[in-house]
Amino acid sequence: MKALRNYHRLIDQVDIDCRRIQEGYAGQIACEKGCAGNCCRIHLSGFPIEAVSLAIALKKLPRKMVRHIRRKAGQANSFGPCPLLEEGACLMYAARLMICRTHGLPMRIEYRGKQSIGFCQKNFRKLDSVPDDAVFDLGWLNNNLTAINQMFINEFSDRMGLSPRLSIGEALLLDF
Repeated sequence: MKALRNYHRLIDQVDIDCRRIQEGYAGQIACEKGCAGNCCRIHLSGFPIEAVSLAIALKKLPRKMVRHIRRKAGQANSFGPCPLLEEGACLMYAARLMICRTHGLPMRIEYRGKQSIGFCQKNFRKLDSVPDDAVFDLGWLNNNLTAINQMFINEFSDRMGLSPRLSIGEALLLDF
């Protein structure tokens, strides 16, 4: 599964960048377990490759945990919190989606030809502007993720009928 290997390489690179930003700007990052404005209170969705990767990671957990997570996933809805959120933490943190890995950190966004930087309002409060080395290029990230997802779809489209995006709850109920 070349696409899954490429996806995991992209995750590794993003994780390195996230750690670099979090360590280099530790005093500026408010993100932590149990945050009152926890981003995980939103039930997000991802590409099919992310969903399948999450489903594969779920299968590696102890059976009791798998049943617990799947029960929560079956009860989840698009307006509630992420089914993986429990006691302020992610039950599958190491396998989280790309958006979960970068959520809250500064992202360079281009909209209608204009660039801006978006991030959690709790971060970087003590600076007048966010340093360039603390910013992800969302275009670069999305282009890479989209290309890897397309490779995955091309590899497996004849074997699976996946939606263009799947919620985390839907991903956790996949049998892959």
